[in-house]
Amino acid sequence: MDINRVYLLLILVLSPDMSWMTSRILCDHRIIQVFVKRTRDLERMAEQCEEPKILMAPITLPNVEVRVAKWKNMTVSQQGIEVYSHLNHFLNVTQNMDTCECVSQQLKRLKGHITEIQGIVKRTWQKAFNNTDLAQEASFIPSDVISTNSSDSKDIFHRFARLLQGKVTFLLQSLREVNCR
Repeated sequence: MDINRVYLLLILVLSPDMSWMTSRILCDHRIIQVFVKRTRDLERMAEQCEEPKILMAPITLPNVEVRVAKWKNMTVSQQGIEVYSHLNHFLNVTQNMDTCECVSQQLKRLKGHITEIQGIVKRTWQKAFNNTDLAQEASFIPSDVISTNSSDSKDIFHRFARLLQGKVTFLLQSLREVNCR
């Protein structure tokens, strides 16, 4: 039933004819918690896989830690570019992962969640900034983004959940201040 709600949510968010409904959804702060729960569920399912969870080749994951003072000193545009860059990075990491079939299935599902979050962030951004395309603004990756290498597949799920709870949540809160008056 949870997946049906998310699909309905996506249809409403991405449909241009439903702008009044889109506003209500984008202004609901609970939307990110749905994705955090789903990511944690995927992580638990991947942990239950009997095959090894170690990746064949190490991957680079962005540092998703939020330093509140630094974050508050950034402009909303800088925050949006950083979040979108992180989402793109996670999308790239989950695309061609060389791992066991069981973990691979969970990563494919996670890829869908990442795409959905990208859509929500883009749509909220466009609404706040008069149809400015965040993807175009975030076409470059900031050079000062800190990253780490990992060979453990559970790090992908864990870091993505932290990204949602931290930077994505803070960005959407900033955008809601513009959108949800």
